Formats: sequence, C-alpha cells, structure tokens
Amino acid sequence: MAIKREEEKLGAFTLFRHFLRLLGFVRGQRWLLAACVVGSMAQAGIELSLPLLTRRGIDGYVLPPFMKIHAGGELGRRLARAHGAVREESDPDTVFVPAVNLSRADRAEVEARKLAQKDQYYQVPASAVDSGQAAAPGQAVVQGADGSVFLSDLAMREQPPERRRALLQPQREGVQRLALGFVLLLVLNFFLAYGVTYGLNALGEKSVVIMRGRLFAHLHRLPIRFFDENPVGRLVTRLTNDTATLSELFTSVIATAVSDLVLFFGILAVLFALDVRLTLVLLGLAPPLVSLALWFKAASQKIYRVVRVQLAKINTFLQESAQGMAVLKAFTAQARTSARFAALGREYYATQMRLIYIFAVFRPVIDAFATAGVGLVVWYGGGQVVQNQVSLGTLVAFLIYLKMLFMPLQDLAEKFNIVQSSVVASERLFKILDTPPEDPGGDRRPENPCGQIKFEGVSFAYEEGRPVLHDVSFEVPCGQTVALVGPTGSGKTTLTALLLRFYDLKAGEGRILVDGIPIEEWDVRELRRQFAFVQQDLFLFAGTIRRNITLHDEVSEERMASALDVSRAHMVLARLPDGLEHPVNERGTVLSQGERQLVSFARALAPGPRILVLDEATASVDSRTEALIQQALRELLQGRTAVVVAHRLSTVQDAETIVVLKKGRVVERGRHAELLAQNGLYAHLYYTQFAAKG
Repeated sequence: MAIKREEEKLGAFTLFRHFLRLLGFVRGQRWLLAACVVGSMAQAGIELSLPLLTRRGIDGYVLPPFMKIHAGGELGRRLARAHGAVREESDPDTVFVPAVNLSRADRAEVEARKLAQKDQYYQVPASAVDSGQAAAPGQAVVQGADGSVFLSDLAMREQPPERRRALLQPQREGVQRLALGFVLLLVLNFFLAYGVTYGLNALGEKSVVIMRGRLFAHLHRLPIRFFDENPVGRLVTRLTNDTATLSELFTSVIATAVSDLVLFFGILAVLFALDVRLTLVLLGLAPPLVSLALWFKAASQKIYRVVRVQLAKINTFLQESAQGMAVLKAFTAQARTSARFAALGREYYATQMRLIYIFAVFRPVIDAFATAGVGLVVWYGGGQVVQNQVSLGTLVAFLIYLKMLFMPLQDLAEKFNIVQSSVVASERLFKILDTPPEDPGGDRRPENPCGQIKFEGVSFAYEEGRPVLHDVSFEVPCGQTVALVGPTGSGKTTLTALLLRFYDLKAGEGRILVDGIPIEEWDVRELRRQFAFVQQDLFLFAGTIRRNITLHDEVSEERMASALDVSRAHMVLARLPDGLEHPVNERGTVLSQGERQLVSFARALAPGPRILVLDEATASVDSRTEALIQQALRELLQGRTAVVVAHRLSTVQDAETIVVLKKGRVVERGRHAELLAQNGLYAHLYYTQFAAKG
C-alpha cells in the first residue's frame, strides 16, 4: 500500500498552551517548580539591588556625600526632614543634605533657584577639627546644629595626608560595609543560582523520563495505520531528540523567563524612580527593538520547523540505509545512496545557514541598540550631572541598569534556538499523544470460546478509492483449518490483518465474527490473546532467545518445552552454548533465516493459543524443516482453528477448506481434490508449482 510519509506541516501554537501541558509532566514536584520560581525571583531582586549599592557607595562615600543648600520656607523644611540632613548652627535656613537622599524634583528646584553651593561636604566629628578652623557661613569649615562639623571637598584636600586619612575613616568603613554586603549578596546569589539550576534540571530530566514513558506506552495503543504513515526514523527522532530537548525548556526557558521578566520590569521601575526623563528618552528605542524581536521570532520559528523536518528525514534515511545495507551492497548502490544522503545534508546545511544569518543580523543589531542607549545616557545624563540635577552615582547606576536591561534581549538571541527547538519538539510530541488510540473494543467474550471465525461481505481499502477486498465471505468452524491462497496482491495478508483488528472496517464494509461475536465488540487485547500470529516478515528483538519467545511474559517450563519441541526450535538451541539464554542482536541476524523462523514458531505456540494465523510461515525454511513442522502442526492443530496463508500449495493440501482469492475476491473454495477437479485458478497455480519443481 502506498501511503504518504511526508512530514506534515504543523499549525500555529502558543508557548503558554504548551507550557501548561508540560506542567502535567512534573506533577507531584510542583513544589520544587514553585521553589525554583521563587528562587529565580530572589535572584532578580539581588541583581536589582547591586547597582543601588554601587550608587550608594559613590554618592554616599566615594564622593563628598553632603550638599549645602540655603533654602527657607516649605523647601527648607522638606530638605531638613530628609534622612541624614543637618541644619547649619549659625544659619537655620542652610541645610546639609546627603546627595543620595535628595529627590530629583528637589534637586531640580534647588538647581533652578541656584540655592546650592557648587562644592560638596564631608561630615566629621567636631573633635576632629581644630576649634580655630570653624568659620562663618559660606566658608570651607562649617558647624552643624548637631555638633558635627562639615568640611568642603577643598578643605578636606588641604588637610595633611595622615589627618585626611583619619577624617575619611568613616567613608572607608562605609565603603567596606557596602563591599561586604555586595559580596554577601553575590554569595547568596550563587547558592540561589545553584539551587535553581539543580532543581530545574531535575525537573527537566524527570519530565523527559515521564514523557518518554508516556509516549512509548501511547505508541503501543496506536493503530497499525499510524506506523504505516510514520517512518521509524521519524518516531525514533521524536522519542529521543525531541524529548531530550524538553529538558532544556525547563532549564533555559523557565529560569530565564521568570528572572528576566522580574528583572526587566524591576529595572524599568527603578529607572523611572531614578530619573523619569532619562528613562523616557531610552524608551524611544523600544519600538524598533520590539519590531526586531518580533521579526526574529517569526523568521526563526519558521526555519526551526524546517530544521526539524529535515532532521527527521536524515534520521529516517540513515536508519533505512543501515537496515538495507546488504541490499545496497548487492546492487552496488552505495554511491547513489551516499549522493542522496549528501543532498539531504546540503539541504540541512543550507537551512542552518539561513538560521545563522538571522542570528548574525539580530545579535549585532541588539548590541548596536545597547551601545546607542549607553551613548544617550552618557550624553543626556552626563549633562544632568554637570548641571547638578543628577548625582554621579545615579548616572553610574543608570548605566549598569541599562546594560542589565538589554540582557534579556541578548539572552533571547543566545537561547531562542533552545526555546524554539523545545516548543517545536513539544508540539510534535503532543501531536503523537493527541493521536487517538485504536478502538479498545467492547467487553464481550464468549463463555466457552472455541475459535470459530466468520467473514461476512468484507470489503476494505487502505486508501480511499483503491479497494483491496471486495465482498469476501467465508467461515472457519471451530477446530478446522482454512487456507488462503492466490496470486500476490489478492488480499490474503489483508484478511489476517483485519482478523486481528490491525485495521478497522468502516460501516457498510461487512463484518468479521469470532465465536459469533463481532470483533469490534471484543476487548481488543482479549481478542488478540486468542491468536498466535506467525508472519513471513518475522522480527526478533535484541536480547536472549528466551525473551524473544516469551516477550517478557511468564511461561511455564512445560509449555516452553512443548513449544520448542513442536516448532523444532530445540534443534536451534542444540548448537548454541547458552541455549535459551543465548543472546541475539537486533533482528536476530546471528541466526539463519530458517532458524529465526523456528524461534518465531516457538513464540507463537508458547502462550497456548486457540487460533493460529500463519502468514507464509514456512516460506523461509528448507524442505526438510518444513516437512518436520508440517508433521508437528498436524498434531498441534487438532482442536484448534487455523488460518494459513501460503504460496506453497503443498503445505495446505490437508486443510478442510481452501479459499482461493483473486484481486480481492473469492473465486473458488473447497478441499484440495475438489479444487483440482474444477480445473480453475487453484489447479492452475498447483500444476504450475508442480511443473516448476519437476
């Protein structure tokens, strides 16, 4: 059947919707997620406080901390109430105000009315200054109303070095306290970062384990048609690469999203508090920045979808080439296959280069905007400092905050590939999880099942408009064998697939009954337990022979011995040193084709089924082994129902009923001798094979 296997285009998505679904995979550990979110917010708070400490250090300790302002009335009273303000002893209208505690509005009013002296002052104890140095108002040394003395910056510079060091000791101690606080905050930030990183990585890895387990379990519930339409390489990519990418969604998106949002809006709030005008000037850069970010998001998202499609194609092609290596070598197709793989690689390379181009444009433009922002702050804010409307510490803090403000956008440039890859991966994984599972059926089952099978007017098509079966009807009584024969493509294997409900019949396409009950009304797992299925295209898993026979189920030693004896698989074990515990690799290639077939027979017989479905089950064994199996099957089939698909007509001569199919229709039915007597299609096929052997 030809079913399209192209990677489908997925629809639009929202990060928030996918994030809410992903939270379901950390159920039971949401307290850890909440703790990580709180930790990220605390980190943002610490980062916000560091520039303020720098401002405090510059304005309060590095530079002379006090401004001398002569102001009466309401302004004078307001300044006197400022934290740390001291009136001059000889002039109550003159106030020494810490520059760091002076609001921008008051600073602007003082500057407009020219109430402040240009020089700034240090506050020192009165005992530290000679009594003869105290001077009248306007001089470099002024007596405060609280008994302290204020020295101008010029007066402090004129002090002898030893005396100046002694007078500036409070300033040094203040700087040391701020430095210690700075270091303690950095240490606290380190431990918070460690805890948040560890917690989010633990959540990410846990979510991957849960997601993979759920996906693997869901794949087993999907109908066979899903696997017809989806190459193995694509599914492997989704369960390995895509699920691993989700871990980065927790570690890179959640951590940065929470802290960056708090940091971004916190910085904006602080900037407005520090200087509204300067912040408004900077916000003039916002529209082009937002437009650039939206362009980057749309362009990179589109390319990431293409990248995921191309990566799935590469994985699929690589897996198929590795599995079919013997065929490629036999037909000397290595060069052509390599050329095709190289073409896929070039397509992937070209797409990646488009992505690199977008990053190469986005990151420098962001840096250019950041540089322009610094230039604006230095130009405008520097002028404000010269005019004494803004303190130097405020300008330095503003520059630090400006750099921090652009960090989220820079993170977007560096980590948006992880964000896009994670979200696209989650979208594809959710598409698998959202694929409806196969119909579980009903809960009916016969009280005494015997294995009766009945097809009533069954028609079927894998693809609309291209029917494979046309009104097929036949019955297999309990304990009897029916053989399905006919040319290739006549629908024999399709009938067995429908019998096991690998595909469902649509309304009006007939019915299939097992023990008088439509198979749709059976519990599908219970239905399949009634069957033992041996395919021509057999498959062995990597592991031991025992695991391949039991498929991780519990099988008694008596039943195992019987299955090995009837299937003649004991002859395979006789030559293996470890017997049932002998390891086999992927697809069991350490065994011959015939030996693998015998092991698959043992697998079918071990559960003790009521119905055997043999689809060209003896096609891969030699004539001697086939004769032994046929001999054993005569005993095994007594009391069991069997459906046998065979091209070798010599293997079905003992069947109670032989159904001959041609182009999906039943053209003959009967026993071997009856069909030969009819001299129809069966006789033609039989004599053709007999003549070929002769």
